[in-house]
Amino acid sequence: MAKPETDNAEALMSAYLDEELDAEGKSKLEAMLADSPEAQRELSGLQSMLRLVKGLPEEQAPPDFYEKVAKKIRRRRWLRGDYLIALSLPFQIINVLVILAVAVVYMMLHLDGDVAGRKLERDPTVQKAKPPEAPAAPAAP
Repeated sequence: MAKPETDNAEALMSAYLDEELDAEGKSKLEAMLADSPEAQRELSGLQSMLRLVKGLPEEQAPPDFYEKVAKKIRRRRWLRGDYLIALSLPFQIINVLVILAVAVVYMMLHLDGDVAGRKLERDPTVQKAKPPEAPAAPAAP
């Protein structure tokens, strides 16, 4: 594992090359360069590599570059199994619907069998209504 001083030196050099150092950072880098010939060589090597990279001609990506990269990424995800859940989702929905249909059919069959197989009982606490009496016959003269 890299030492914290090395990490700090790399961060300072990178920020220096990107022209992102403030005055305090520049003074730290200058002090480090004054004390360490190794840091001087490292910074010099980074500067020459940066000059080489900036000197390279700029290239344009082919028009179908994005689509090809996206296709490769999707293919790798499929191979890793990231889409396995997405594939199983329709089957899960179908299973739930089949279970619900079976439950509804089962309940309908049992409800029909319960009503047809026995008579409905009356509640014994409810009193029977008396049939209306016929009007009395008129008295004879």
